[in-house]
Amino acid sequence: MLSEWAAFSELAKAFAEGEACLRVAGLTGPARAMVVAGLAKTHPRPLLVVTATLADAHRFTQDLKFFGTPAVEFPEREPRLWRGGRQRESDAERAVVCRRLLAGEPLVVVATPTAIDVPLPSPTEFREATLRFTTGDSLDRELLIEALEKAGYERTDTVVEVGQWSVRGGIVDVFSPAQTAPARLEFFGDEIESIRLFDPTSQRSQATLDELLVLPLHEDGASAEAGRGLLDYLPPTAAVVVDSPKLLDATDEDAPERPPLGQRLAGRQRLELELVEGATGPAGLTLDTRSVTQHAGKFTQLAEEIAGWRREGFTVRLAAADDRQADHVQQILREHGVEAIRAASIDAPEGLAIVVGECSSGFSIPALGLILVTETEMFGARRRTLRRPKYQRGSPISAFTDLEVGDLVVHEDHGIGKYLGLKTMAVGDRDGDFLLLEYAENNRLYLPVDRLDLISKYMGGDSTAARLDRLGGASWQRVKDSVRAALREMAEELLRLYAKRTVADGHRFSTDTPWQREFEAAFRFEETTDQLRAIEEAKRDMEGERPMDRLIAGDVGYGKTEVALRAAFKAVADGTQVAVLVPTTVLAQQHWSTFVDRFAPFPAKVELLSRFRSPAEQKTVVQGLRLGTVDVVIGTHRLLSKDVEFKNLGLLVVDEEHRFGVAHKERLKQFRAAVDVMTLTATPIPRTLYMSLSGVRDMSVIETPPLDRLPVDTVLRRFSKAVIKEAVERELRRGGQVFFVHNRVQSLPSGARTRCAHRHGARPDA
Repeated sequence: MLSEWAAFSELAKAFAEGEACLRVAGLTGPARAMVVAGLAKTHPRPLLVVTATLADAHRFTQDLKFFGTPAVEFPEREPRLWRGGRQRESDAERAVVCRRLLAGEPLVVVATPTAIDVPLPSPTEFREATLRFTTGDSLDRELLIEALEKAGYERTDTVVEVGQWSVRGGIVDVFSPAQTAPARLEFFGDEIESIRLFDPTSQRSQATLDELLVLPLHEDGASAEAGRGLLDYLPPTAAVVVDSPKLLDATDEDAPERPPLGQRLAGRQRLELELVEGATGPAGLTLDTRSVTQHAGKFTQLAEEIAGWRREGFTVRLAAADDRQADHVQQILREHGVEAIRAASIDAPEGLAIVVGECSSGFSIPALGLILVTETEMFGARRRTLRRPKYQRGSPISAFTDLEVGDLVVHEDHGIGKYLGLKTMAVGDRDGDFLLLEYAENNRLYLPVDRLDLISKYMGGDSTAARLDRLGGASWQRVKDSVRAALREMAEELLRLYAKRTVADGHRFSTDTPWQREFEAAFRFEETTDQLRAIEEAKRDMEGERPMDRLIAGDVGYGKTEVALRAAFKAVADGTQVAVLVPTTVLAQQHWSTFVDRFAPFPAKVELLSRFRSPAEQKTVVQGLRLGTVDVVIGTHRLLSKDVEFKNLGLLVVDEEHRFGVAHKERLKQFRAAVDVMTLTATPIPRTLYMSLSGVRDMSVIETPPLDRLPVDTVLRRFSKAVIKEAVERELRRGGQVFFVHNRVQSLPSGARTRCAHRHGARPDA
């Protein structure tokens, strides 16, 4: 398609002939990535794309992939002042890029000036430190251990993350960046008998390898002869694309003596991209591209505009992040009279088609008669596809790696014991891994790792007061019997309480409407399997005869709110009102902002009822609920006041019910008689949990975290303005958010001034 664009053909010819400096104006947003991808295809060779920030680098990389080009991000150096321990995933990603460049791959590397300056070992050092193991190789295990330590790998008891290794008898585990999972080398004497990948959570073997490549993971070039940079790994023929000519003047704050980026790129072919022709230097080529209209969920307008574009002869492409979203877009357009087929790529011959892939925003190229519309334009915000982890990571919830030697555990059949570590033992002619558990009277139990599901970590409060059970004794059985009796008594009480509700007639909600599909397609993240299941279970309850009483349990950030949002929209679309009850005013404000944002494209009124509103505003909201002019209300316990009446309440959503008092819960029981109720919780109390497990209340568990969700990184440091500056600036560079918690309300303004002044380079007392 690009070959039909005369301006691009002229650029491609100059690029192929090696013209030293090319300046291109007029490219907007992802059109830049499209042109770079086109150049990479017409003249394959390594390319370096330099962007201003980490967020820009991520967007540019995704756009390049959308246009079919192999592209990778090159990570910046991890924060040195506040980050705790080694962050080997960044080291691993850099090592893979270095290996691919040294192998001569025509790779497009996207990096910030800061990332380019990360010290690396020289290419010669990198090659010499790379280890290659093949089945049948004979080598001294002590030399292997020495080589792994020299290559920057961390020795651990159990390998669960990239950059770790362990040794147990004749087994050596190592997690190299060359593989997405760790590998297990089994020795017979000094000979490698087998190499197998294994799951870092279950520790079970997966695929078998003939060869394993172990890449060096040097921390910031610690073993390098003189810190090299990324540019040393690029061949002389590699070209550099600069996303903004201003970046050529960029210098390293930590090394002000280092020349600006432009000087270090001298001698390399350079392509400079700018929006306005001649903005930073002599005029160059102009490739005219334009932005497209934002529709923000108004599909009637979008359908009309698509029809107009097609009448004018334009080729129209709609970008959807994944197959499921493409199906949503196709169905929504069909309901608005537009039939769009699926196409494999943007170059397909069809006039109107949906292409699967993530692109940051849309654009048009008048010279090609091409218009690309992305989810940014369709829904008002770009759908954020979860970033797939490059390496498998052991789960600390279900894996024994969460245990430390000396921790108490509970075995399903034998009761409380003490974990003494992981042992490797010969079973027949093979070695196997076992958890060693100690019980009363020094009795020991060896549990195979593949029976990990039989134990759980002891959570009974003070572990020092707990007594170990006897293997084969009767005490553990007596404990289980007494618990069963107590639960049976509780169940009888709860069943009487909920019997009335079971026979009550509830509101049978209608099946999903076209608007429901539009609302759900506007979700900015990719749903997890558990989340989708919870949504479908809630819808099924709402469409049934019995009033819904469903508990949605899941950790913070696992997507419970989206389940509630879709249920709320379903209720409003069927002509009923929705109340969302939350325990705090801050949470009410957060939920209100979320609901307002999601409901904005639709004719629904969302209100807030809490102490953040004035008495007059509260009165207006209460009147709107009574008259039915308010469709959704988010509020605190104020919603349970006697003056609050609903015209037609259809759904009550309760967030963290256990944080409400006894009087409030009695009021909630009145709602449960005939209104559909959804309860959200990250920490269900035993009674609520048992009601769900016994079938009195239905329960949906969202236990799958978003794929790019990482554990919270908690670092304790003495107060330091330099540490704060580094942490805040890194988060802003990657396009994230920062919440700064201060300990005194009175000094908030002065604290804010101090932080901002330091961030901008002024004196701390300015």
